[in-house]
Amino acid sequence: MKMSKLFAVLMISLLCGLFSNTRSVFANDGKKEANTRSLRARRIIAGLENRPNFWRVRTEEIIDLCQNVRKGKAEKIASTPAGLPVYAVFYGNFSEPVPQSNWSAASSSSTWKSYYTRSGLPQTVLFCAGIHGAEAESVAAAVNLIQMMETGKDFRGQSDPELLNLIAQYRLIIIPCVNMDGRAISPDHLRKTSYEDFRKASQGEWPDGSPIQWRESKEYFPLPLNKVSWPGGYPNSEGFNIMHDACPGHVRTAEARALLQLTERWNVDLLLNGHSCETAPFMLPPSALNYPAHVVRGNDLTVKVNEAICAAGLRESASKNPKNGNTFNLNTLATLASGALSLTLECSVSCNYPPKKPYSYTFDQMMAPNFIALKTLLKDGLREPFVDRAKLFK
Repeated sequence: MKMSKLFAVLMISLLCGLFSNTRSVFANDGKKEANTRSLRARRIIAGLENRPNFWRVRTEEIIDLCQNVRKGKAEKIASTPAGLPVYAVFYGNFSEPVPQSNWSAASSSSTWKSYYTRSGLPQTVLFCAGIHGAEAESVAAAVNLIQMMETGKDFRGQSDPELLNLIAQYRLIIIPCVNMDGRAISPDHLRKTSYEDFRKASQGEWPDGSPIQWRESKEYFPLPLNKVSWPGGYPNSEGFNIMHDACPGHVRTAEARALLQLTERWNVDLLLNGHSCETAPFMLPPSALNYPAHVVRGNDLTVKVNEAICAAGLRESASKNPKNGNTFNLNTLATLASGALSLTLECSVSCNYPPKKPYSYTFDQMMAPNFIALKTLLKDGLREPFVDRAKLFK
């Protein structure tokens, strides 16, 4: 079966059960939920340098910022297994009625516009960070972006008029940290740590002291918490890797359900999913398991973002011919939820990674790819919409 046909089949089957029998996450009363899991203390790495003042990535700092949003609108969209709130912050006009149909049904009907109810309103961009809690770089950027939207300046005291002007031409939703449980137990950053410490803080540690490797961590869903000495900040406190909480009809975590419901409700056009890795920063091309039009558009944007990252001196080169793998994850379900173009950005944690030359990015540089990607994407989205749903409909 060709990939485009397989994607169409998946789209119909996935959304039939994706949002059924799930409690609404948009009407929480702010109280800590019962039967919550206890969290471990934040992991300490000996010799880790102090973070700068603008690197406000601790859960209590994220919560305080969101609870004091005034120019935008902050909404608690989920509670984690440990009872921590997950917030989304909205900027722009979100006044349209609830769609009369979902994207799956509408895209198979006589008009896709039965789902798309925001006629006359700008495109919707969702920037989410911290799906893997140990990866703090996009969390730091999201927090500073909210502060800039609220006050005109970020926590460094800096403004970015170009970015603010671009955002004003869209509707923006920011989820500053999806995996609050993982963030709560993770170090503030992993800059200049050893590769082993990076892996242990991220994916976790076995009882014999060896790190759980990246691909190895994905052999479990959830991670067997009773068989590890440290779970890492990658999963939530129940051991679930939220990025791969993408089983058709069986989305396990409240965090993933909240993101998907948000995507569906507000007709999201572009999902920018912020992550971090041990190498130089880069944008990943979209999965081949996708709408063909999204692969073409996503590849073009990937090249442009990576070239902009290179121009900023944050990596040496960028391929002009992105290779699309067949990955299937939460990005895929977000696309199925609204027709959104979903892209993943990898920042650098700036650890010491033996196979490569040492990276010594500053904290500003560790955060910078998020702003570079946002500006590059938002500029191009004014030239050509991220999603042509009429084309997808055909």
